[in-house]
Amino acid sequence: MSIQTGFVVDEVKKIFGQVNNDIEVDSEVQIIDLDYSYICHYDPILKAVVVECDRAINFSNDITLTDETTCCDNGFTGMDRDGHYLYSSPIILDQKTKYFLISTSQLNHDSFTLIILEMLAKYISKRLETHIKLQEIFLKNDHMKQITETVSAGSLSVDKFGTVMIINEVGAEMLGLTADEVIGKQIYDVFDNQAFSLKVLNTGKPIIDKEIKIKINKGQYYFQLSSVPLYDNLDEPIGIVFHFKDIRKEVEMIVNTKSFFHFDDIIYQCKEMENLIDLAKKAALQDSSILIEGESGTGKELIAQSIHNHSYRSKKPFVVIDCSAIPRNLVESELFGYDEGAFTGSHKGGRMGKFERANGGTVFLDEIGEMPLEIQSKLLRVIQSRSITRIGGNEPIPINIRIIAATNRNLAQEVSEGSFRNDLYYRLNVINLFVPALRDRKGDLHLLVNKLMEKIAKREKREVPYLSDRIMEVLKNYTWPGNIRELENIMERAVILANGEINYQHLPKRLLEWQNINTESTPSPSESSIDSSSSQKPKSVMEQHLIINALKESKGNKSKAAKKLGIARSTLYEKMYQYKLFS
Repeated sequence: MSIQTGFVVDEVKKIFGQVNNDIEVDSEVQIIDLDYSYICHYDPILKAVVVECDRAINFSNDITLTDETTCCDNGFTGMDRDGHYLYSSPIILDQKTKYFLISTSQLNHDSFTLIILEMLAKYISKRLETHIKLQEIFLKNDHMKQITETVSAGSLSVDKFGTVMIINEVGAEMLGLTADEVIGKQIYDVFDNQAFSLKVLNTGKPIIDKEIKIKINKGQYYFQLSSVPLYDNLDEPIGIVFHFKDIRKEVEMIVNTKSFFHFDDIIYQCKEMENLIDLAKKAALQDSSILIEGESGTGKELIAQSIHNHSYRSKKPFVVIDCSAIPRNLVESELFGYDEGAFTGSHKGGRMGKFERANGGTVFLDEIGEMPLEIQSKLLRVIQSRSITRIGGNEPIPINIRIIAATNRNLAQEVSEGSFRNDLYYRLNVINLFVPALRDRKGDLHLLVNKLMEKIAKREKREVPYLSDRIMEVLKNYTWPGNIRELENIMERAVILANGEINYQHLPKRLLEWQNINTESTPSPSESSIDSSSSQKPKSVMEQHLIINALKESKGNKSKAAKKLGIARSTLYEKMYQYKLFS
């Protein structure tokens, strides 16, 4: 049904409903277009307008309707009662006759019916012309089109009969359709979904951010849909604007869906790291799965984020899944999501899983070695089919993701022991990257320490402290079991505690103990007060160094020296007596 026809039908319903309450109309009213195609008729018995039923009037060959109101003396057959007279009046739009209103009467020259019909036709003509102009202003004008193209959400406008008037490029792309496939069609012919309903025109209440599921290309997609009714200046409904968002794209606003690091952020100069970065950059330009291996704290996630930001997926989500942190009984729902009513306690409307959230982007499976065996098989199917099925759901949901996995375990060994699936291992290990431990890249240590001190000092709005060779030697001799993460924490502590220069007391105890165990410390000649007898142990020598330096920095103030050392003043006095440090 066209826009004009639908409006004419509505007007007939309104007007004859009013007329019938005031006077008894014993006639049938037909609406036809210029080629006499049947549109609808008013049934005075049922007191209703019947739309698009079988044709009710058979016109004889000698009957011609004109642009003027007409009365035909000869009766017509084909109606419920024989001998009725035909009256017609044109409905005019843009100075052209578009339709005819036709009524019947048992009276010849029924002036009352003729007047009513003529008034009704003129009224509908005026209303139709006003309505069409307003509808074009609201739904079809260039200004409206420009507005819809500037919004980031999909936008679709329909008239009050459900005919699609406008769809923006974002919406067409989301739905995998072209504008030509949508505009001019009924909304129900485009979307088999009750959410695209015209009922908001009746209620007058907009619907905001309702989650809906739409089947497209044998898959199902989830959108947030809002529908807002539109009215003209006469408060008559003229259409609806639908706004819809791809929920998976909205997740870029959620924690752990953005990547911040790039390859330029990685500090290195050793050959091992140079080779690693070169390989990672090449891998970033492909779409193959990547397995990053290395000890905890070596920067595996930093490498993963850099790969994502170096790839064509850089503007899409980067979703981190810590396989060791998700409770075992929630792993499946967290990864794949669930439909409404899938289990007791599930959210109304269901919930999207992390794989759906990452659509178009990268999934980073951290600590993949911690993933339960029963979930490993489902992950394998996801990688193979590139689709997921929510818990409680039946329809596969297509996803387009790149998988990067990381582990501090020896997965090859775990495969041989049967604690990790070999088929999943080979699916993930298409490109293997091994991040060396900090102790194996000692050539980078000095560079890393200086960069970290600059970064932390700038963040804390402090001067970059001086770091002597003797302190640097302590850092070099340490094995760094926590790797870069441990180094960053230690340098942050040192920069915050230091007052212009980093000394032993600004370092954690474990570093000093390691130094005592592995380094023979000899007292400085200027520190003659230190007891250098052969019976003295290395730990005590280091302790004396710390106390002397603290006293020097505090200019002999025992309370300040004790505070610097992190001990009670009474303990400081005991140590000074023990090492004979009183002058």
